[in-house]
Amino acid sequence: MFLFRIIMDSCLFITFIAIFATLRSANKPKKNMFMAVTLPYDVLDSDFIKEMQKEYKSMCNKVYLLMLITAIPCAFPFWIFNNIMVYIFYFMIWCLGFAYYGITPFKLMNRKVKAEKAKNGWFVGEKKVVYCDTKTTLLKNSMPISNKYFLIPILIGVIPLIISIKNFSPENIAFLVVALLNLGLILLLFYIAKIFNKNKLKTYSTDSEINFILNKAEKRMVSIYFLINAIIESLIVIVFYLALFEYIDIKFLNIIVVSTLVLSSIVALGFIYIKKKISDLDEELTSKNKNSEIIVDDDDYWIDGIYYYNPNDSSKMVSSRFGYNMTYNMATKHGYFMVKKLDKIVLIGTFILMIILMVPAEISNSSITFSDNTPNISISSFPYSYELDYDDIESVTLTSEPISFTLRTNGIGTETKCIGNFKSDKYGKCRVYLYFENEDDNPPYIVAKLKNSKYNYLLYNTKDDKQTQEIYSKLSNKID
Repeated sequence: MFLFRIIMDSCLFITFIAIFATLRSANKPKKNMFMAVTLPYDVLDSDFIKEMQKEYKSMCNKVYLLMLITAIPCAFPFWIFNNIMVYIFYFMIWCLGFAYYGITPFKLMNRKVKAEKAKNGWFVGEKKVVYCDTKTTLLKNSMPISNKYFLIPILIGVIPLIISIKNFSPENIAFLVVALLNLGLILLLFYIAKIFNKNKLKTYSTDSEINFILNKAEKRMVSIYFLINAIIESLIVIVFYLALFEYIDIKFLNIIVVSTLVLSSIVALGFIYIKKKISDLDEELTSKNKNSEIIVDDDDYWIDGIYYYNPNDSSKMVSSRFGYNMTYNMATKHGYFMVKKLDKIVLIGTFILMIILMVPAEISNSSITFSDNTPNISISSFPYSYELDYDDIESVTLTSEPISFTLRTNGIGTETKCIGNFKSDKYGKCRVYLYFENEDDNPPYIVAKLKNSKYNYLLYNTKDDKQTQEIYSKLSNKID
């Protein structure tokens, strides 16, 4: 549970930092833009812009405060939620809620600045799509890295799939699903990188050298980022699979988890670094020759300064005006699908998958039955049912000694329920069906030492101590 809390708290921190950095980036004029609205340079120093900055900062501070307050149940889940399923659903709603609505201050300010621009007639530049000059276009093929390098993460991503198929069972179906999703994510990153590399080159200036430097830097850095992202993603999954299925020693699992969190943080924040690097390079190069700078006033193609809709532009993916990400041209079929359809498909699919995998396990209780036919003992607890014979049990005892687990390879592990495959310092690999009233509860439970089994012990109890005692007595008589 400690590792679970570290992982979830780290996700909270990364999400908060990403939204904080994204909102904060909009409050400073970039070249001739403020709040993703193209403005004359002299307007950027006006009192109007300063007032907008103060108002925007105040609105963002309220969002940050709201995020921190509502994150308390996530940061300290066991003070508020005893049910892990409820906690995970709350965590997902928190992340999705702020991902969609946390940028509301930017949308509101974009509309205000755009309205003020129309009111004052602040038109800038030309209203057209500018294509890159011939010299830069001829050098296009030397910019991004080759797509063939994506074979590395794809081949790595196939290994967890093979492992999950080799060790497939109804209770391990989640591992198969995760392996498929991991491979799908790698292929998605490859597809996005490929689309980005095919985008037409951008013209920043009438100076071909500046255009070439900026386009080469952006395309090469972004293509490398997607490749590194895919490789790290595939390595993280394969290491966990090798550890959980005991192909490698898991005694260093804590180190593996910490390393995973560090790498994930680097990946999550890496794109912010790249976009900032390109933006700084753009300002540095074009500021040296303002007369050669090309300004295009295409604000009408940007909805709320976030969503790009330009039927005159064949590009499927463009640099976003807001934050540090890329966005899609919704005027293309591909862009419309990616913006309007894909996120909903992924979101609905994720919730359905969680309901299928988690709800039955959370609401179901385990039960044990005895039979004179083989298998003699059947433990029912969807999807972690288990069967064995009396001959498989070497000895059986009843104890109330405190127990702690070092690892859960699958199943459910909360303050009130532990069901599935666990590892313990005292019992080693064990099959567990235990219930607790709270974290400090030490109820009686049955300890059955096993032989001829992949588990060292079977640990079992019920929510009723008297019923646990009755099952122990019956089991002891059968073993004797």
